[in-house]
Amino acid sequence: MNGFDPADYRRRVLAAVLKRGGPESSDPFELYDLPVDDDLDDAAVAERVAAVWGFWQRQRDHPKYRVLAAELVAGHEARSAELLDAGRRRTAAARVRAQREQRDAQRYALLDAAVARLVDRHRGIPADKVEGLHEVGALAGLTPEEVTARLRRHRRVAAGEQERPSGVPVERRRQVRALLDEFGRLTDAPAPPTLLALLGLDASATGPQVRAGAGAWRSRARELPPNRLRTVVDELLVHVAELLEPGAAAVAAYLDAVAADVTEHLRPRIRAAVLVEDRLVAEDHAHLLDEARALGLDDARARAVLAAVARELGAPIETDPVPAAPPPPTPPPAPPRERGWEAPLRAARAALRAARPGEARRLVEAARRLAGPEGATPVRAVADEIAGVLDEAARRWTAASAAVDARRSTEAAEHLEHLDRTARDVPDPRGADLDDLLARVRRDVARADAAVAAALAGPAADRAAALLAVLGTCPGHPGAEAALAAIPVEPPSWVRAARDGRGDVLVVWEASPTPQVRYKVSRRRPDGSWQVVGRVTDTSVLDGGAPPAVEAPVYAVEAVQAGRSSAAVRSDERTPPSTPPPVEAPVSGVAGPSAVRAERGPTGSVVVRWTGPPGAEYRVRCAMPGGRWRVVGRTREHEIEDGGAPDGPLPGYTVSASVGGERSAEVPTT
Repeated sequence: MNGFDPADYRRRVLAAVLKRGGPESSDPFELYDLPVDDDLDDAAVAERVAAVWGFWQRQRDHPKYRVLAAELVAGHEARSAELLDAGRRRTAAARVRAQREQRDAQRYALLDAAVARLVDRHRGIPADKVEGLHEVGALAGLTPEEVTARLRRHRRVAAGEQERPSGVPVERRRQVRALLDEFGRLTDAPAPPTLLALLGLDASATGPQVRAGAGAWRSRARELPPNRLRTVVDELLVHVAELLEPGAAAVAAYLDAVAADVTEHLRPRIRAAVLVEDRLVAEDHAHLLDEARALGLDDARARAVLAAVARELGAPIETDPVPAAPPPPTPPPAPPRERGWEAPLRAARAALRAARPGEARRLVEAARRLAGPEGATPVRAVADEIAGVLDEAARRWTAASAAVDARRSTEAAEHLEHLDRTARDVPDPRGADLDDLLARVRRDVARADAAVAAALAGPAADRAAALLAVLGTCPGHPGAEAALAAIPVEPPSWVRAARDGRGDVLVVWEASPTPQVRYKVSRRRPDGSWQVVGRVTDTSVLDGGAPPAVEAPVYAVEAVQAGRSSAAVRSDERTPPSTPPPVEAPVSGVAGPSAVRAERGPTGSVVVRWTGPPGAEYRVRCAMPGGRWRVVGRTREHEIEDGGAPDGPLPGYTVSASVGGERSAEVPTT
């Protein structure tokens, strides 16, 4: 510990403490300029405390530090007592070290984040980025010396010689994996192994297929309620946009990252197989290859993963079963004694490869009872693998049953085929036969495939309706969804909104040319956000919850078909024809008027006439400029004169009948 230098102390300590806001932002070791060590000499500490105390006393008249010095003098007794006692000083040192680490982490957070991005991208800090990092550090209040010391922790990369980006970072892969697992839990189905699987694609997917699948998912996501599933899907689609949609190179980089994760997943299984057989036998190799493919890898990457791990373990790979050797001319030497647990363990692995995990579980239990310490590790590895297959089989049966009940035959076939490959002896909890169920859903999928092919070969005008019919009988059929995604949903040509006499707002629009659509109607709030007021199949809706005002709010209408939406058309954007058909939702049993006609008289007023049942009360409305509606009057006669009709072209009128409190549809003038 160096001697006390008042000028140096003022520059290093007092100025820093003042800048941070006072003694409460510091600690006793900094204030008394002591190193945070556990083995300080008591006499040296007492000498330093006395020197600093005297310096504070002399600074009480300093124009810049007098307030700070007064605070330090006032708290001297309590702070120094903690340092002058050896036991309390050691406790304080541990506390201060933790506090300083936390404080440094906060101070360096901005710089560390920038450095992490550079290291992840370039495998080091490029030389031409160092100056910028010093500027980032200065923003956080770090000195050039502190920034330089922090940067020494990382490798420097010469400018212009940066290494190729390292692909998808580990942390991001973990985020994607967690989101995919949560998606599986929320949908009560096995989690998709990759983002490509989420889109219904395999590792050989092309760029257009990725973009089409992502577009279909985005349309479906817009129709999801605002719950956790919607949030998870939106986050996954962000990863799809950034990791897959840029093109083939991005997809390849993502699959390389998946291969790294699959390697870590399969390593203990490969080690277990090698421990038992001293090599990776052909049956195990084929079984693990299928598992790697099921985890989302293409064949080339799956084989490369197995070869790399086997090479790491020093184990040869058999790609074909080893033929039996011819009998030797002389009796062979006695084989080494087989350990008792090896035979049942080998049989358990064979049963697992043969899609009989139930039988494999019974065999591995027998091996466990016979194994001592030397066999515990391979037995446990095989038992864990069997448990994983059985858990997956239970999830697959649950998902398959739900898909069959909902007639999602394509999804059901995927789950049942997985069970057929991996768990044939795991029964359906509901008692169904796997072969019968699989044959049934395959027939349904084949019929849907044929119907999609016929729709694509048929007239373009009928294609959407034909594809919707396929989805009605086989929901979620990927071919039908992909073909339908290529057909745009046409929006309504116009939307109009106007208040009636009660203050409610009637919203009407022209029907979309696209068949079998529903309409989502939204009202714009005063803050500019939108509130959905209804989803209907008609071309009108009465909004009784509109806020009171003279003018009607702005409304937007979208046509929705099979989870796909058209562009929104707003009531303040397009002008409808002079006589649109503004129709309120019809009420069953109330007959509306007919033959509604309007004629302008010589005085400028307009007489509206119609025919209809006697005894009904008729309401007559006139279309006004700007999308508003004016109630002309209510009468039990079959005509009414509108003395307030505007000059110019004859306006449009509508008439509706009311009987017993129920109102018919509005009928426009012809």
